[in-house]
Amino acid sequence: MNTGRNAAPLYYQIKQQLLDQISDGRLKPGAMLPSEAQLSAEYNVSRITVRRSLRELVQQGILYSLQGKGTFAARAPIREMSGFRSFSEDIRSKGLKPSSQVLRLERAAAEPEVAAHLKLDPGQMVYILERIRLADGQPVAVETAHLPVSLFPNLERHDLSQSLFHIFGEKYHIYPAWADAEIQARTATSEVAQALRMRAGEPVLTAHRLTYTEAFDIVEYVVSVYCGSRFTFFTGRQSIL
Repeated sequence: MNTGRNAAPLYYQIKQQLLDQISDGRLKPGAMLPSEAQLSAEYNVSRITVRRSLRELVQQGILYSLQGKGTFAARAPIREMSGFRSFSEDIRSKGLKPSSQVLRLERAAAEPEVAAHLKLDPGQMVYILERIRLADGQPVAVETAHLPVSLFPNLERHDLSQSLFHIFGEKYHIYPAWADAEIQARTATSEVAQALRMRAGEPVLTAHRLTYTEAFDIVEYVVSVYCGSRFTFFTGRQSIL
């Protein structure tokens, strides 16, 4: 390490070297970094110095930590997500491969808030589908979709790890055309943090989306929680007059 009088602080030098390793491909997304003890020995600095370097990179979304497992290189933020389109379409448009892990699917009477969003009578049945959404195998969002059973009977018979919009069209001849979305900044719960490989309390972006057919019939109400450091959202050019 450069310890000359005009050298940058040691934690900053380590941080820059790790950034160089990420930018030139030596540390690929998902790769585990050496332990604090190993980095301390490699750079001949204290573990406190190493810890500060790693903490700042985690805060910037460049690294992420898993308790009891270690620190890993994160994928670069996925830029200009719309929040309105199909997740699969948005991810494919970035040159990444979308996939899903189904956490649960159940039928239940719609809760009052859900019924109001879907324009259902109280007590009407909905499917509640909860999935982890992945980009190139990396978990980037937790999504909970509420779907009227009357529109999608026997939904459980289909492969719900694929795009729901594809299932809507191919199996039910329902074609989403419009969406309203409201995006809020929040913090990750312990459940979301575990699913997205982040820490509880870290920032997340929560999108509440209503999807409509071309005739403006509501087909789904979806709540998606995105890791805040892995996404930027883009609303497009709009008139301000």
